[in-house]
Amino acid sequence: MMTSMVEMLAGLLRPDLRETVLGDLAESGADAWEGLCSVLGLVIRHQMEPWRSWQPWAAGGLALPGSLLLLGVSFGLSHDLLPVLRRGSMRGAVVFELVLMLAWAWTAGFMVGSLSRRTRWVSAALCAAPCLSCVLRFQDTTLSRFCVLLFLGPALAGAVLGVRRVRLGLLTAIALATSVTWLMLIWQGMSVFNWPLVFPAWWLVLTAERFRIGNRRMTA
Repeated sequence: MMTSMVEMLAGLLRPDLRETVLGDLAESGADAWEGLCSVLGLVIRHQMEPWRSWQPWAAGGLALPGSLLLLGVSFGLSHDLLPVLRRGSMRGAVVFELVLMLAWAWTAGFMVGSLSRRTRWVSAALCAAPCLSCVLRFQDTTLSRFCVLLFLGPALAGAVLGVRRVRLGLLTAIALATSVTWLMLIWQGMSVFNWPLVFPAWWLVLTAERFRIGNRRMTA
């Protein structure tokens, strides 16, 4: 029983490290309790290691408030799309709102994924908590409760690319950030509370520029 628990805990480690740890325990002749404490301590240190850098904290700091803002954006967009679906005509303001929601969600997801590759499950939980709470407490009878989750698709797409270390070119990042900023400036219905959502787009510009400078130094 205890040996099985040690092996289960060791499964949380990298394969190469897991084999080394289990081999050392077998050679040392440590009893089950000693092995359990040793592996548990190593797992805790291994899981806490990524949190020594600022990136996971920044990702968590964006995931929770960003989700709250995007929940509100999705709800507002759903309300504005309802008459459009009924009448069959699209207004320019709704187009701006839709494009901005897609851009905000994708860039925020990309930023969170890039910063939390090793702690992505924590960032995912911080995003899921307000989403679940909002869906369960939804009371508007004119819309589906899942309308507040419109942002999840583009956000997940961006997060996957961020985790996979996909790099945007500098010109592409600049075009995306300036387009988002321009739309926010000309859209009269935009709330001032949504301005923080422009930050991930400009963060992509900064990271693209840093990547370009790094490549230039390597080839110099």
